[in-house]
Amino acid sequence: MDFTKLKNCMDEIVQKHNTPGVDCLVYKDHEIVFRYFTGMSDIENNKKMEGNELYLIFSMTKMLTCTAALQLFEQGKYLMSDPLSKYLPEFEKMKISAGELNAEESAKITTGGSLGESVKTNQQRYAKNQITIKDLFTMGAGLDYALNDDAITNALNEGKTSTRELVSAMSEKSLGFEPGTRFRYSLCHDVLGALIEVWSGEKLGEYMKKNIFDPLNMKNTFFGVTKDEAKLSKMATRYTFDEKRKPKRLPLECVYNLSEQYESGGAGLTSCTEDYAVFLDALSCGGVGKNGKRILSSKTVELMGTNHLKGKQCKDFYQLRPGYGYGLGVRTHIDKTISGSLSPIGEFGWDGAAGAFSLVDIKNKISLTYFQHIHNWDIKIQTEIKNALYSCI
Repeated sequence: MDFTKLKNCMDEIVQKHNTPGVDCLVYKDHEIVFRYFTGMSDIENNKKMEGNELYLIFSMTKMLTCTAALQLFEQGKYLMSDPLSKYLPEFEKMKISAGELNAEESAKITTGGSLGESVKTNQQRYAKNQITIKDLFTMGAGLDYALNDDAITNALNEGKTSTRELVSAMSEKSLGFEPGTRFRYSLCHDVLGALIEVWSGEKLGEYMKKNIFDPLNMKNTFFGVTKDEAKLSKMATRYTFDEKRKPKRLPLECVYNLSEQYESGGAGLTSCTEDYAVFLDALSCGGVGKNGKRILSSKTVELMGTNHLKGKQCKDFYQLRPGYGYGLGVRTHIDKTISGSLSPIGEFGWDGAAGAFSLVDIKNKISLTYFQHIHNWDIKIQTEIKNALYSCI
């Protein structure tokens, strides 16, 4: 394998797309076959990428949350068809807006062009369908990504700050559609994070540490912005592209962690390239890490990467990722003629608001981990990375 094209792709992302710095790591069957980082981790202080940077990984958190929830699925804690209200009774009777769903906000959120939506609800009624656990995995619950609406703001003003309390407050939101009928990128995986706490009896971060991070030796993955000075010094500077596509420095904060106590299952983790790559390698090898520790069964990994969308849901998701369906928390490749991707059918993964990107290929036992730390990025870089990778193999 000659990875010159993938290296050139990384260089172009820095030079042509004005991305400050990038880091990419490829595993094949537990062996690192490519590692390359280039550019700057801090432009203003002339600090070059060193490969040990920490990042706010935003929605790359979702794959870890879904993996944790699937571990509990394997233990028989729930069925995909169970109503959410069986475990969180406050979600039994949900209001629903009579207005038509606007799916355009989703694209802005996934590429970091927006860190939330502003949602308007028209005359309200009650949903006929119950939200199921599967609806949470597949973003089919009808929830939104509004972080500053009355439901969340009122709860915070009342001193409710824990994951369980703030997710409970989300039951006051109005759904955008009948659960199970459409796809909308939303706070579904935050709700899934609260369910992990209910099913396991542990805080979300504690459960993840005990059952994913520690078994895979992921020592630099945790919720929130660290207060440890040594780790803080390794945090890559956070940027966004301005209107001229130039990097603009941003504060080092994650608005998705709604309080210091809240752990966002959808977007709250900090991690690094080496940690996340070990996790993806485990998925690509049927749920077994390179140290031999198993985090999921191979059948569950297959279920995770299988498209679960139908009808209008597929059309909704195509607006985000053409040629891809959506599995249990991941995009999954279903049509090469539309995607324009060289990756095999069934390749799956997700990304983050600051441009991080993951790829899992269980057919070839290949995984790719890519990190950058700049919002408002161009979605086409993902296809460029995938095609560069597969043209090298």
